[in-house]
Amino acid sequence: MNRLIIPLLFAIGFQLPAFGQGTLTPSGAPAPTMKSLAQIEPRIPVSYEEYYIGSPGSYYLTTNLTGASAGNPYGIFIASDNVTVDLNGFTVQGGSGSSVGVYISGSHTNIVIRNGIITGWGINGVDWTHPSFPPQNVVLEHLTVSLNGQSGINTANGYVVSDCSIQNNGGAGIALLGNGSLIIGNTLAGNNSANGASSGGIVVEGLNNRIEGNHVTGSGSAGYGIAFNFVGDTNNVIVRNSVSGNGANNYSTAGGSGNDWGPIGTAATSTSPWANISH
Repeated sequence: MNRLIIPLLFAIGFQLPAFGQGTLTPSGAPAPTMKSLAQIEPRIPVSYEEYYIGSPGSYYLTTNLTGASAGNPYGIFIASDNVTVDLNGFTVQGGSGSSVGVYISGSHTNIVIRNGIITGWGINGVDWTHPSFPPQNVVLEHLTVSLNGQSGINTANGYVVSDCSIQNNGGAGIALLGNGSLIIGNTLAGNNSANGASSGGIVVEGLNNRIEGNHVTGSGSAGYGIAFNFVGDTNNVIVRNSVSGNGANNYSTAGGSGNDWGPIGTAATSTSPWANISH
């Protein structure tokens, strides 16, 4: 019976009540809902060698960079304060006649370089050269620096070098050429491949630096694991490092004065939490 009533109601014009739907007038012009490219990736891409950074900002590599000849002496040239360079896992590769992988010009400050490989440069991996106006406040982290003709990394003032792998460079793995830097948690192997008698894994030529928690091996048969080159290298702190492969030359404590060394011994005999291990 119900099946007959419902179609009949519609047949005689029965209508359900209608409800208001509100205004149909648009509230305003449509607005963009997607982010711009600058909002998605606000950093500046680097895609060719001898890249000159002359303005503050955050930069990132999009490919490997190769300095193949004397015509391309630098991989990246930094001439500005307040710069971050993310190598983004790529390689800054030197070639015949090349000079420096990453060069910091003048007394620029607040610079960060991280996350990639710097290798095969004719002189140094990371460097600066202005004697009167050295860079300040530079952070180098998570880098692999290898097979450069002289030093892997040269520091100036107020550097932090951490969690880097520094291997098989012709001169020092890290040369502390300035003051007030922290060298912590790095692995250095096979540096001083040119076998310089005054070079080695970590060479200190400055004041008020802290060298802590680094592992240094095989720094040339005539070189040192950790060494001080000048008598005036004072007020440095050297603790919790482990050095092997250079025998009596694992540590050279004679070059500086007034430095604070953790005791040097073996892991089995050292009782101080600040001890430097020699093996």
